Amino acid sequence: MNERRPNRILRELTPSEKERLTKYRQQVAQELPDLQARDQMRKDAREESTLSGELRRAVHASELSLSEIAARVAVTPLVLDDFLTGERTLRSDVIDRLAGVLGCELTRAR
Repeated sequence: MNERRPNRILRELTPSEKERLTKYRQQVAQELPDLQARDQMRKDAREESTLSGELRRAVHASELSLSEIAARVAVTPLVLDDFLTGERTLRSDVIDRLAGVLGCELTRAR
């Protein structure tokens, strides 16, 4: 059997490449805590046993990208992301459009 080996080129980085790499690592280190916090908010909001929680789960289960869903619902991706983290509620007409795009139906419990 042939083992696949990664195609890597090993060489010393130039001083400008090292500087750029350091800058990017610092930027990632600064942004990571906020990204982790937003991800936890997204998970918590998705687990709510509410209509909004159901819609959030449907968004996450959808094969459509967030950008596609936002465009079809006529909101910005930022508005949709804020809804997914629980930082923003949606107007009823937006909820109706979102449910339609996701193929969700609201039924009354008996």
